[in-house]
Amino acid sequence: MYGSGTGLYRGKMKAFLALKAGMVQHREVMKEVAASVDGSWVYYVMLILAALIALLGLLINSVAVVIGAMLISPLMGPIISSSLSFTIGDLALAKRTFRTLGISVALTVAVSALVALLSPLKEPTAEILSRVRPNILDLFIAALSGAAGAIALCTKRNYLITSTGVAVATAVIPPLSVAGYGLGTWQPMLALGGFLLFFTNFVAIILSSDIVFFILGFRTSHVEEPQHSHRTRLAVITVLSVLISIPLVYTLATDVARIKNEKRIGRVLRSQLDRELVSRLTDYRYRQEGDQLLVMASVNTVRFLNKPAQKEIEKDLAREVRRPVRLELEQVIVASESQLKDQTAKGALEQAKAPKESPAELAAKVRPLVARVEQELAGALAPCLVGRTTVAFSGDQEPLLVSATLGRDYPVARDERLLLSRLLERALGVPVRLQITLAPMLKPMVFAKDGSLAGQSRDELEVVRHLPEGPAAFRFIVTGPKESGREQSVLSRYLTEQLAVPAQAVTTIKSPGGGGVVTLRVVRNDK
Repeated sequence: MYGSGTGLYRGKMKAFLALKAGMVQHREVMKEVAASVDGSWVYYVMLILAALIALLGLLINSVAVVIGAMLISPLMGPIISSSLSFTIGDLALAKRTFRTLGISVALTVAVSALVALLSPLKEPTAEILSRVRPNILDLFIAALSGAAGAIALCTKRNYLITSTGVAVATAVIPPLSVAGYGLGTWQPMLALGGFLLFFTNFVAIILSSDIVFFILGFRTSHVEEPQHSHRTRLAVITVLSVLISIPLVYTLATDVARIKNEKRIGRVLRSQLDRELVSRLTDYRYRQEGDQLLVMASVNTVRFLNKPAQKEIEKDLAREVRRPVRLELEQVIVASESQLKDQTAKGALEQAKAPKESPAELAAKVRPLVARVEQELAGALAPCLVGRTTVAFSGDQEPLLVSATLGRDYPVARDERLLLSRLLERALGVPVRLQITLAPMLKPMVFAKDGSLAGQSRDELEVVRHLPEGPAAFRFIVTGPKESGREQSVLSRYLTEQLAVPAQAVTTIKSPGGGGVVTLRVVRNDK
């Protein structure tokens, strides 16, 4: 009974597909496809324009511009044509389509590489980075889109709307622009990732549209001399799809594991550090270091967490992610309004009880402490250098004015200034008003006669290794006149290759004039 029911169902399905296949004008579809295979000058002009628009959209990180490039690109035509030639076994048509595709891919990558080489925008944006790690989901998206495009081509139902949607969903032109960008900026891994995404989309579209064409009645009988059976051709493209799927599945599994780890780490840190009126987690990140995870977290707190408490958090993290964890905790001392009022009142009471001291006595007391204060400031602000510290007296009722010069390229935050003021007040025993003047963190770079960095500049750059939270938390801005391109490149390479600075964290700026001086500023990333 079950077998007869299944047979009836199969019979109805075959009859339905035969009916739909009979409605397709096979010869007209093949004629239309064959006529659009050979690229005309209009085709290549539109392709170049689409590649340029896609690249510029990627460089300025604009989703809308990238989508516009997808709509302009004519590359989907040859891809669908190659699938049809594969289905019907037309070797002559296949040669023409793959010749057009080869020229199109090479032209798109070459134009994108040339523009990327000449462009002042070199940093990889989020739009670029999102297209260098394809996973198995990208293959499924391309396969479904290819099937939709093949159905629209054969039935002519909503063809214009459907083909537009397919162009956006498959997104074959932006990955090629990313590949060109990677070559033009000499970032081969980005180029490889972009081309892998394009090739994934290409194979998935051919496979899915080939199946659709076969179901809708396209056969080798439509050509005079088919070269291979459809089963053989389908087996080849299926094997190729499986081979492509292996790295894509691995990438997807890696991304899923990373997201899970981020959620687990965030859950543990928030449960341990988010305490009302005591502490609050402000940021965290992690990276793999050998067999263990390095977790870097920042917290605002009213009192420092001691080492045993940090070790307890490490144990909770290791138990949650099931691997060894090392925690680096950046603690910023803050105070609520009520605490500040209580401390101010307490300090005023203690001052009222204390005997008054003359300015001369206070100056004599302060002199031996200034060196200690400078030492404490240097420890709190390391690795940035603290310059000359001065102390000024304004009167018996005025707080002590302490001025210090700090070699740093980004401003002192309000919470950080409050912490430094308290350090000085504890050291001096009097109210303090702190003024900090910023100076460049690094002196202008010095280069040897052979163009390499001089030893004194290399020694100064060692401070980069000791930046809080590591170099990834900062941006490195290399500035110099137009004629200093070589020196800027030498400095940028030294930062990335010798000091482990991420390439995307380095920005080069050409400034008018400057007398050949190349400078480096180190600023925090925007939160």
